[in-house]
Amino acid sequence: MHKKKIGKREKGKGKRKKSLLREWVEAIIFAGIAALILRTFVIQTFKIPTGSMENTFLPGDFLIANKFIFRFREPQRQEVIIFKYPGDPARPQPTKKYSKIFGPIYWNNENFFFKYYTRRDFIKRVIGMPGDTVKVVNKKVFINGKPLEEKYAHHFDPRVIPYKYGNRYINGKFVGSRDNFGPVVVPKDCYFVMGDNRDNSSDSRFWGFLHKKYLQGIPIIIYWSGWPKWLHRVRWDRIFKIV
Repeated sequence: MHKKKIGKREKGKGKRKKSLLREWVEAIIFAGIAALILRTFVIQTFKIPTGSMENTFLPGDFLIANKFIFRFREPQRQEVIIFKYPGDPARPQPTKKYSKIFGPIYWNNENFFFKYYTRRDFIKRVIGMPGDTVKVVNKKVFINGKPLEEKYAHHFDPRVIPYKYGNRYINGKFVGSRDNFGPVVVPKDCYFVMGDNRDNSSDSRFWGFLHKKYLQGIPIIIYWSGWPKWLHRVRWDRIFKIV
């Protein structure tokens, strides 16, 4: 009888262990699916790789972006937006930064998060709205003939590049002068975007208008700033900064 009771106890214990393991596996699977859904439709992590948005965003800033906001409204003038770069192929090959899982779903080796990857993410500021006439004269932006007040814009290069090429496409690329540009009229469902670092930004002055189908979202918070491998280079004052 004693041996029989021990056997029942061990059998029950095994069932409890199996049930606990199953609960953990189900919880992990659920968490993974939830994270993938959030990443695809609700939030996005984004790293600032260049200085095109200085001093608003610095290289090494890591952002969390609101991805669903443009389902309810259009971008606003002078709003910072994240979008897919129109010049990239729709289905790029995996790189050192991304490891392909299946289909267009990749693993981001820098942010350690899932990414539904079709094109590179860019971040710029909306300057021209659909129907606006945009012109740049000696680094100064004019919208519909009126100067645009821009406290966020920075010019680190004192040189002024004259109006040289005009506004036309050459080999499929939109060509204009960095500091003297336009006038151009923004088409329907499109936007004219520029980086805050006006002297070092690849934006609508060079590759054309941004169609709304490429919009991704807006940045809401800087959750890390600096380079993770070097703590002495972390910008502690920028962490958890609301955008």
